[in-house]
Amino acid sequence: MNTELPREKLLKYGPKNLTIDELLAIIIRKGTKEKNVFEISKEISNEYSLKDLFFMNIEDLCNINGVGEVTAITLKAVFELGIRFHKKALEKENLKLDSPDKVYELLYDEMIFYDKEVVKCISLNSKLNPISIDTISIGTANSSILHPRDVFKTAIKNNAVSILIVHNHPSGDSEPSIMDYEITNKLEKSGELLGIKLSDHVIIGKSEYYSFKMGRKVIRNG
Repeated sequence: MNTELPREKLLKYGPKNLTIDELLAIIIRKGTKEKNVFEISKEISNEYSLKDLFFMNIEDLCNINGVGEVTAITLKAVFELGIRFHKKALEKENLKLDSPDKVYELLYDEMIFYDKEVVKCISLNSKLNPISIDTISIGTANSSILHPRDVFKTAIKNNAVSILIVHNHPSGDSEPSIMDYEITNKLEKSGELLGIKLSDHVIIGKSEYYSFKMGRKVIRNG
């Protein structure tokens, strides 16, 4: 029977070899009078997914048994650091977004967590390197609210030569809706007038994406 504590396991084997409840135990640090930290972290990982925890605010996290304000703040900080590291690491790689596959790889880990439709605009330079990734709108569980004016206002601010539009379908099915087709046509026409090309519109689903440039759905294994 393995009796190593999570901190000892992390030092010996690295964080990838720890379970979610073991990682949570390291963050929570201590238990309550009724339960130890391992019982608390196990209950949390059984009851809530990482997606659930990601979207909880400080108050919601504090309502979980065994989670105080300090732990709640730490969890929010950990999630935010993960997102920022991911973006910065890709920027430093001088990533060239010349295929929808690369767009999917860039944003999948973030967008798969959203339970509402979120639209992002990736501003590109002449070499197809991302200048900036901006959230343009947040809609509902099955629709997004998007106006070309907001997209190209952002693109102009970033001195973009071209743009990529990316949004998620929380249902997991990346098949475009009638509204998705309509907004893509509007963006293409607006881009032609402004001299800022719409390189592609990519819809991210669960282990799949739809590329308007390719005109088809692509199934991915993660």
